[in-house]
Parts: sequence; structure tokens; C-alpha cells
Amino acid sequence: MGKIPLAQGILKQFPWGRIEKDGTFPHDFILAYYGVLGHEGFGYWSVPGGSSPHMVHSDICGPQGHDLLSVAPQDGYQHGYQLLHDKHLDDKGAWKLEDRLIPKLHFESGMEPAIASSVNVIDWKSWYSWRNLPLESPAALLMHYPLTVYQLLVHVLRITYPSRNSAEHRQSLNVHYLGPEVELNMLPLFSELALLLPYTDIKLTMYGTAVYNLVQQAKKGSVAMKAKRNLPVYTYTSPSSMGGSTLAIFLHGEHENWDPRVPSMTNNLPDAIVAANAGLLSYKGWQGVILYCHVEGTPFAVTEYAEQSAEVQVEAFPKILMHSMPYLQSRMNTAALLNLMSPRTYPIKFNPFQRPGQRYIGSVRLPNLSNGFTIKIVGNEKNGEMEGGPSTSGVPATGSTASKVQQLVEKTKDMSLDGLD
Repeated sequence: MGKIPLAQGILKQFPWGRIEKDGTFPHDFILAYYGVLGHEGFGYWSVPGGSSPHMVHSDICGPQGHDLLSVAPQDGYQHGYQLLHDKHLDDKGAWKLEDRLIPKLHFESGMEPAIASSVNVIDWKSWYSWRNLPLESPAALLMHYPLTVYQLLVHVLRITYPSRNSAEHRQSLNVHYLGPEVELNMLPLFSELALLLPYTDIKLTMYGTAVYNLVQQAKKGSVAMKAKRNLPVYTYTSPSSMGGSTLAIFLHGEHENWDPRVPSMTNNLPDAIVAANAGLLSYKGWQGVILYCHVEGTPFAVTEYAEQSAEVQVEAFPKILMHSMPYLQSRMNTAALLNLMSPRTYPIKFNPFQRPGQRYIGSVRLPNLSNGFTIKIVGNEKNGEMEGGPSTSGVPATGSTASKVQQLVEKTKDMSLDGLD
């Protein structure tokens, strides 16, 4: 219950932070108040409507009806539809708010925020202050997506941080973002990563069903058509006074799922993999990602709506790894296998950049928040960030260790992952 006051405290700092009698946040009511509730034509705020938080393969939570301030599902709605046009919207056209409420990406000389390495952006209050935004702005209701990616890269995986780089020593980051949907409607918002990480060159590649569908619909002259030519669909460079960082966003349109065996992945292996509101046990495709990142040591972190669901997912990871033993036995040496199966911890943390406000899901009263909780699945082990049991790398392949591996393989022969599907 201790997380409820924390979640409510985040919401209450905003003038629009209304809490209903049942503890939920009237999200659609607030969007309607600001005039940004709707389908296509509402810029960054555009949504498909309906009660399901995801487009496919999701359990529908909450009531199926729609009240006067809900958005009914729109047939044929395409996430990222604006990318099927010939250009991105500008700040005003995309945010559809008063200028003073918009976190702008382009600044008049001398009006840009301080370089991020000189401040300490750790939560919504500090971010609003740094961006010189009044708390009246509802920007947090969208900015939780890019700022959650920042949280995962900096505070969860620790593969970078604002003061890490300099003009003489820049950093290149290749990040794979899995499963975006509504995020495709707001790609320019991820420019915030370039503002928050000075002297950093970021390549952000998005994968997933919504991405695949969008690219397949791309026509000549559209922004999305660039994805078919392996060009970025969006680029941004931060002001030189803020480090001159760059962001290039790519859309992977070859396949619906992330798969390291796809030819285009050969020279595009990530420094980190992230996902928002992932639902790791809801989609079979996640099992391969989980296994790959454990085997290859690729930093991987996600967010989930509820702490309880995150805990259930974490408990399933050892079973996923154990189930792979027969396949991996002929592909890894004994020491590596034992290291893979050694006890690990998967820290679950409260995300300070969650979307403010409890989601409405019927009778559930424990915190259930978009991007509410982070899970570190594989840390930055190459730089000593691994958490968990003692490393067994370097253990000789003796009869004893080989016997342990064989025992593990035997245990997996009758194992089923049906309960995880």
C-alpha cells in the first residue's frame, strides 16, 4: 500500500491532478478540458479509442461501455498515421496547446534550457523546472514515454548519464525500442533524449506490429516511406549550448517482431533494448528477446503497469531460461551455461516518470499506472553493473560442472511454457 501515496503524490503536484472517489484519474476528462481528446487530427494526442490499452493480443480491462468523455474505437485507425503524410507537424500543430504549455524543441538564441549536465533532472518537478514549464501544462501525460526511456537508460541500465560525455569524447548509443504503438504518433518527443544527454549521438530503432503495419502502408513521398530505404524517419540536433546531441529514429518494417536473425540486424546490434508497458508474459515473442539478452548480455529493461504483474514476470524468467537448456547445451560451453542459470535478481522500481494518475481497471486499487514500474532484466554487465549471484565465468568444464549442466537439461525435458503464454 506504500506505493499508493507515492503515485497520488506525483499526480497531486499538478493543478489538473484530480483524483476520483475510487482513486482513479479522469484522464479523458482532462484531455477534453484541454481540447485534445480524439482520434486522427489531434496531433500527439491522437488515440485509437476503446478500452484496451494495446492494439492486439491484450486482455481488455475495465468496462466495455463508453461514457460521454471516452473515445470509442475507430475502425481502421493506424498508429503513426501522421507519418503517412509528407512531413511532421510543428510544435503548435502537434501539441495543440497554448505556447506557454509546450515543451518546445527549437529555441530562440539564449532561451534554451541549461545544459543537462549542470542540473539534476530526476522527476517531474525537476523536469518541469528545467524546461521552464508551468505545472499547469499537461505535457507529462505524453512526455512519460521519452522520459521513461531516459530513466531506463540512465538510472536502470546505467549505460549513460548526462555528465558522461564531452565535446572531445562523444558517445554513440544504439537503442532498440520494442512494441511502440501510440508512441508512433509522437516521434519528435523523443528528441528530449538528445536534450537530456549532452554530446551523445542516439540511434533509436523501433520494432513491432504497429511499426510493421505502418511501414507496409507507406506510399511514395510519405515520411514512413523513408523506412523502406533504411533512412531515419525523424532526426533532431540539440542546440550547441546543450551539447549538440543528435537523435535519429528508424522504423523496422521487415518483420513484426524483433529478431536478431534478420539480415538487417547484422550491423545493428543494440547497446540496449527497452520497452514501455511491455507485458512480457502476454506475447510469445518476448521469450526469445529475454533469452537472447541473457545469453548475449545485452542490457534490457522494460516498464509495467503494476508492481504485482512485474513480480509475476520476474518469477517466470528462470523457467524461460531453464526451458532453453536443451537448445543451448550444444551452443554454449559448460561454464557459460552454469553462469546463465546462476541465481539472478531482477530489480523492480517505482518509475518517477510514470504517467501521472491511476488507470481505471475496475475493482483494482493497487497502483496501476502507465509506465508505472521499471524492471531491469539484464544490466550493463560488461561495465560491472550486473546484479545477482556470483559469476561462474571461467569455471573449468570439469566432470562436476558438466554433470550439473546435464542435470539441468534433464529437468527441462518435461517442462512446458504453456502457463506463460
